[in-house]
Amino acid sequence: MKRPVLGFLRCLVATFRRFRTPLAVAGACVTAGQVAWWSAIGAWPFHDSVAYWLAGQHLLRGEPVYGNDPFLAFLYAPPIAVLLAPLSLIPMAWFVLGLFVAQVWALRYVAGSWTTAGLLGWLPVVPRALVTGNVDLVMSAVILAALRSRPGSGVAAAVLAFCKYSPVLAVRRWREFVAASLLLVTLTLPSWQLWLQYATALMGQQQESWWHPLTRLPLAVLLLVHGKPWARAMAAGLAVPVFHYHSLVLLLPGARLLIESQHSARPEAPSSAPPTSLVDARIGIPGE
Repeated sequence: MKRPVLGFLRCLVATFRRFRTPLAVAGACVTAGQVAWWSAIGAWPFHDSVAYWLAGQHLLRGEPVYGNDPFLAFLYAPPIAVLLAPLSLIPMAWFVLGLFVAQVWALRYVAGSWTTAGLLGWLPVVPRALVTGNVDLVMSAVILAALRSRPGSGVAAAVLAFCKYSPVLAVRRWREFVAASLLLVTLTLPSWQLWLQYATALMGQQQESWWHPLTRLPLAVLLLVHGKPWARAMAAGLAVPVFHYHSLVLLLPGARLLIESQHSARPEAPSSAPPTSLVDARIGIPGE
């Protein structure tokens, strides 16, 4: 019974490897088609990106950054509003498009290759994350880079921590993180009243999570205690204040690091190269 099952698995893996590129192209087309369709029926310009752009505009005009239109509420910390101010000088459509491109590049970084990024396009959550205009995919890339201790990752983690707090759980380059955080806070001193507005907005804001924090946050704590890089990545993805459906892309860095850890634990790992993408790891079928 065991041999037929192993034979079937080998055949399945071989078939996937043979058709991986066409499947990736098809996945990319699926995502592109959904993004185009949603954009055509009203998703463009993408909601969250517009909220970011408007926050910068409000700061430049001396208008309240927080507590405006609930539909386009800006809920990131004041340093982000200060960073968005000069960026909001860009026409809104170009700003939204630029963030969309950044999200696509971030997906490629987390995936490890354009082929794997295309395969991930089959996941319904990927096009949803793109059309929301949020920074979840960028945050995923920052989490992965931070846990790999890439130069500059501490700075990027500091910026995203002022957005969603939890990237701090992935930080390894603490000097970069602390220095960047202090600088970002310093930038807000001329507009110190933003912190009061921010606190008021947070107390008055009620957002429902797709995944309730009562079950999500304890799991994040357990993963953090586990301490492995993949577990820290999962914890950083789960510990965001509000977890929407499209926030599931925040778990991709943990998935990639878990695959890499499983690869390194295999007997042949010392003499073989580590996987370079989420699906590049050699599937461990006994007898291969």
